[in-house]
Amino acid sequence: MPKIGAPAKPRSTWTKLPGTFCRELEAALPGEVSFDPATRGIYATDASHYQQTPACVITPRDEAECIAAVRMAGKYKVPITARGGGTSLSGQTFGPGVVIDCSRHMDRVLEINPDQRWARVQPGVIRDRLNDQLTPMGLHFAPDPATGNRATLGGMIGNNSSGTRSIVYGKTIDHVLSCRIALADGTVLDCRPYDRAGWDAVAEGPGREAGLYRGIAELIDGHHEAIRERYPKVMRRVSGYNLDEFVDGAGYEGPIGPRPESRPGYTSRPWNLSNLIIGSEGTLGVLLEATVRLTPLPAATAMCILHFHDVLDALRAVTRINRFDPSAVELLDRHVCREARRNRATRDMSGFIQGDPGGLLIVEFFGDSTAEANDRVAAFANAMHHGGVGYAHPIRCSHKGQAAVWETRKLGLGLISNARGPVKGQAFVEDACVPVEVLADYIEQLRSFCRALGVATSMYAHASVGVIHFRPAIDLHRPEHRELMQQIAEYAFDLSQRYGGVFAGEHGDGMVRGQFIPRAFGPELYNAFRRLKRLFDPDGLMNPGKIVDSPSMNDPAYLRYGQDYRLAEVSASFRYRAHRLPESDDAEGFRLAVEQCNGVGACRNVGSGTMCPSYMAMRDEEASTRGRANALRLAMTGQLGEHDLASHRIQEVLSLCLSCKACKTECPNAVDMAKLKADVTQMHYDKYGTPLGARLIAAMPTLARWGCGPQAALINALQNLAPYRRLVQQIVGLDARRPLPRLARRSFMRWYRSRPRQQRTTEPDAVLLVDTWMNCFEPGIGAAAVELLEGIGVRLAVQDAGDLLRPMLSMGMTRRAKREAAQLFARLDSIADPEVPLICLEPSDASALVDDLPDLLDDEALAGRIASRVTPVEGYLASALESERFRAGEIRTRDNLSNLILHGHCHQKALFGTNSIRTIADRIPGVVLNEIDAGCCGMAGSFGYEHYDLSVQIAEERLLPAVKQAVSEGKTIVACGSSCRQQLRDLLGVEAKHLVEVLRPVT
Repeated sequence: MPKIGAPAKPRSTWTKLPGTFCRELEAALPGEVSFDPATRGIYATDASHYQQTPACVITPRDEAECIAAVRMAGKYKVPITARGGGTSLSGQTFGPGVVIDCSRHMDRVLEINPDQRWARVQPGVIRDRLNDQLTPMGLHFAPDPATGNRATLGGMIGNNSSGTRSIVYGKTIDHVLSCRIALADGTVLDCRPYDRAGWDAVAEGPGREAGLYRGIAELIDGHHEAIRERYPKVMRRVSGYNLDEFVDGAGYEGPIGPRPESRPGYTSRPWNLSNLIIGSEGTLGVLLEATVRLTPLPAATAMCILHFHDVLDALRAVTRINRFDPSAVELLDRHVCREARRNRATRDMSGFIQGDPGGLLIVEFFGDSTAEANDRVAAFANAMHHGGVGYAHPIRCSHKGQAAVWETRKLGLGLISNARGPVKGQAFVEDACVPVEVLADYIEQLRSFCRALGVATSMYAHASVGVIHFRPAIDLHRPEHRELMQQIAEYAFDLSQRYGGVFAGEHGDGMVRGQFIPRAFGPELYNAFRRLKRLFDPDGLMNPGKIVDSPSMNDPAYLRYGQDYRLAEVSASFRYRAHRLPESDDAEGFRLAVEQCNGVGACRNVGSGTMCPSYMAMRDEEASTRGRANALRLAMTGQLGEHDLASHRIQEVLSLCLSCKACKTECPNAVDMAKLKADVTQMHYDKYGTPLGARLIAAMPTLARWGCGPQAALINALQNLAPYRRLVQQIVGLDARRPLPRLARRSFMRWYRSRPRQQRTTEPDAVLLVDTWMNCFEPGIGAAAVELLEGIGVRLAVQDAGDLLRPMLSMGMTRRAKREAAQLFARLDSIADPEVPLICLEPSDASALVDDLPDLLDDEALAGRIASRVTPVEGYLASALESERFRAGEIRTRDNLSNLILHGHCHQKALFGTNSIRTIADRIPGVVLNEIDAGCCGMAGSFGYEHYDLSVQIAEERLLPAVKQAVSEGKTIVACGSSCRQQLRDLLGVEAKHLVEVLRPVT
């Protein structure tokens, strides 16, 4: 565990960067090169527990810029590491010199030929985004890693990725036809298949390419027998270089027989230079382009989830299950299943888990029709039941039901690493592949070894092909646990070798397994690997230290949490109870909350979900949740030099976070960047003072109460004047292009107090909390809520709650919010009976009361009492309609609205979900409600005023097109968030409705 004290020294980097190189690079790639310490630090890690700071980061805009960068680095002998999504669990995607990030700009699908079933793509194309284009053609790029929504094709090629259905589709190497690469000297090669005669013809020519082809032929011919004998005969080998692709009978021939271009016979089998690039982890060249094979989509799928009391029984059943020709067999152990039921990201999807299984197997089947898939899974489940295999056999045939199971499976890594405290399931023996017949024995012995060391374990993943992601739970901050890592790895390697397996079956060698390659392949083949590396890269510039000449997995120079890792003094406002152990302090809680990001990069998802809005719009690593978390981790441990947590540079990194809280749910590790941003912003204020603009925005509730009333007309008129808005922009920082919200001439509380006294109650069923926005800007929504709730028989009390502190939190004024929250919660605690719910109309207010403010309070009991009582109006209404006490059938829509489109507020989706709204709509005859997957609206309180252009860009990404389409079809937009409604009003002139404005009681 790190000690608080002197900050760590900045991690060593490659220090020989010539000044002329830097100047030439900046001139050739203006705006796409960064030498900034924070940017370099953000690119120093991936999803592994290693770290190496590059000398600079380049994001080339096209192939020409990428080649220019490679050629320049080669000229000055600067190391080069190409990077895709940076989701490596083994530590392949960082290096000491130039990191070239192709994911930001080089992400185009260049050509698709559906008839011949191939696509030509740039390396930054995201796998799932490619498949979105292919789906209407009935095709897909078949390898399907769990990171498919952010994994780039370049990264998949570099790592030879596979995925859930590799028993059918194999690995990436089975789907790449050709590729185009740049060597370290700038030479560009088009790598495609040749028969041996064609290969030799190329080798006879002059120049760099011919010499490379000659050298490879000599290498293969000279080591033919060793390649045939030493390569493991398991499907999922991604260790070393793919020399076995050039020798018939070596290695594994494919999941369902030879690939189309594979033929029997040593001399007649085509040789494809691409097969050496695939899985080479960027150590031979930089990928510029690839042509990939496309595969028909399965017509239908169905699945059976087999439940076992013991995980070893599940693994012993895999060989029998594989005889039924499934398309996937995936394991989840007891730890993952239990966490799936607790975790916000998965608990609503985990209904398929029955009892408390020690392990379950997700078994999927393809079919040429829905009927065939359903018949296959039914026959399978029946055979398992009558054969006594498993204790439960639920079937899922619907798309929705299967999607819930697969999404839970994809989040397996996050479910394992979400344990409170610093002890986490770590990735260092998670990638071994052994024959399925001995899989249970391998896991049993490895688990027993860990237990003897006092190390807990968890596991999940690809049982069908003998790859179980086995995770020992250790704390890598502790030197004795780092020694345990080495000890367990040594045992697991030896065990996998005895069972005829391979140590890298999916995630590759990288930093974590490179040291084992010489022992795995023997001295002859390891020397062949080194010779191959020199043929491609004579100066050793391409991603050095990977595959050959790798450091020890425990080398302290590369460990993210090494021996010099130290936490600087941190003055945290939040308690971070969800992350820290009870005996640790708030500073430790802050550290653990930052380190909760393990780099898996789910925040880089584009085109679905909500996280991360600014990244989706900008495609900039710094704008991702992972980028921000990395910057915070480096700053809090002194690795950015003068850029500590309170620095202007860290504020710049955090400034484009919308505090949407989507990461709290959609991130598999539940990183709450909104909370961290608020805390770090307070640290910045402590050092430099609180800006006037932040103070005024935080004071908005007080100013609004002063302005609401008869004087509102004058204030609203003044706000419309261009000079006034320019003045506000200059003083407060609110963009003059954004209309300011209009104050109400009559507050909600004034309206409510004017109602007849007999409608008040002293024994309420619920209390409606009146926040500033409802009271002063949209009193009609409050009135609609009162009419609706009272109309179905709810005895409703109304409480003017005043400032619920969301503006103060969003401005990062956490110290003041902490003081005022104690007073606010004390007031709320005295309202009505302790069991009476407190209803919020605004989702961000509800999230403040349920999530943020309780974690500021020292009085945990008081915080818990209030948080347990607070409910969004839709949650209370859905429960009320299911209660016999209220008139469930007496609710309709206003103006006979029947076709509704729901846009969920970010905090609403993150903390409460939108199921309650769908439940309500389902109870109203004739009403159809559809929810659009449009992400964040981009407004986020004051964010849309302070960052107008980005706010518009976020909205235009998905929300605005969806709303335009819905409005053109005559549909009504439902949005419970005031920011969402304001964004649609400002940008489209669309008046979205709060849910309570759409519903009415039947009178």
